[in-house]
Amino acid sequence: MGVSGRVAVVTGAASGQGRATSLQLAGEGALVAALDVDTVGLAGLVDELSDTGARCRAYQVDVSDSEAVLRAFAEIEADLGRAYVLAAAAAIYPPGTLSHLRDPEQTARIFDVNLMGVVHCASAATSQMIEEGHGGRIVLWSSIGAGAAIAGHAAYCAGKAAIEGLGRALAAELGPYGITVNTIAPGAIDTPMLGTPPDPAYFEVLPAGRAGTPEEVAHLVSYLCSDSSGFMTGAVLALDGGLSGVNGAVRPEV
Repeated sequence: MGVSGRVAVVTGAASGQGRATSLQLAGEGALVAALDVDTVGLAGLVDELSDTGARCRAYQVDVSDSEAVLRAFAEIEADLGRAYVLAAAAAIYPPGTLSHLRDPEQTARIFDVNLMGVVHCASAATSQMIEEGHGGRIVLWSSIGAGAAIAGHAAYCAGKAAIEGLGRALAAELGPYGITVNTIAPGAIDTPMLGTPPDPAYFEVLPAGRAGTPEEVAHLVSYLCSDSSGFMTGAVLALDGGLSGVNGAVRPEV
């Protein structure tokens, strides 16, 4: 059955990897619940999918707000049904600055969105999956920054490392319910979040020699949401052009 006819909740759906994931899953017949704070981007996604006959509903929500997340999931259940897939792509990546110089409020915001936002969404989705009783698929977004230093982005790296621990623990907890939990760790992906392209030297040491595409990420997510991936859970999968096999820290200018 895969995702066809099932509800797929995608956070960060208005752009980048979340948008590509929404398009991919909708193309496979999923009923997509697209979450983001960007109403303009959400409207564009819904318009594009409606032209193809796919079913997609948009929900403006700040994932760092636990009450807003619960309200959104209640609306999703009423509009589309209970979640079978959660693809938690929402994250922020502010400009780099040394940790001791970053505004503490901005540091807290990074953790609130990138870590607690995932916790809130995973909790709400899990409750619906268990209640429905048909299992489920949860895909979390880590980053190469979880295991390789990115100077100027300590809070981002720490939050993504925590996501990997969260994914493994959730996989252990939710296995008895037929719910798989896997984490992807993208490297440089050609999206607005990437911002200014890395120094050319970055690509010189990268085995793939280029940035990845959002569609490549979406295809991996698609597999992790499919029936074929039922034996894979608790994994952290790098999609980084081979960077994780190259020694040395990632040190862009800050």
